[in-house]
Amino acid sequence: MEKKAHKNRTAIELLQDRIAELGISLTELAARSGEHVQTLSAIMHGRRVISIPLSIKLDAALGFAPGTLAQAQTKDQVQKEMQRKALIDMDQIKHNILETVKAAGGLWSYQGIPEHLDDDSIIEAALVHLDLEDMPKLFQIWSKAHIKRVWKERLVSQGRRMNILNYILAVKVFNVNHPDNYIARYARQ
Repeated sequence: MEKKAHKNRTAIELLQDRIAELGISLTELAARSGEHVQTLSAIMHGRRVISIPLSIKLDAALGFAPGTLAQAQTKDQVQKEMQRKALIDMDQIKHNILETVKAAGGLWSYQGIPEHLDDDSIIEAALVHLDLEDMPKLFQIWSKAHIKRVWKERLVSQGRRMNILNYILAVKVFNVNHPDNYIARYARQ
């Protein structure tokens, strides 16, 4: 039962909750665990990680199963690293999309690859300049609903000027039934 309660808690949250539950101070926890108060304070403020030997001491002093704090800390570190990696991967995919658009003749007014375009502008440029085989790159970052909204607002709304492209996108990318009617409904009159 105890493991389920600790499942989604960080090590610091577990420490804070158990200290409050037991009604003890950091000084008393330091005495119980044989650690310095400064070490525990640094952990509580996120300035120091909990080593495995320290986790075992603190777990014993607080009545946790051995390794509880180390496991919670490791899980939190893994989640943070995965979030950081996802952001890096997204930035890399965006950069790749922009390189492909630039190579296809888009974004010609920019010197090099523009790194600070808003998402909707990147999507618009990609819809106009990417080959159909490259379109799945967009769906790795943005939802289909988001991409479709940008398409309707920025391309379909331009009317006849973009008819052929909009028809191809409607059929091949967005799987629209009756694309002529759909495009006509959203095009500016």
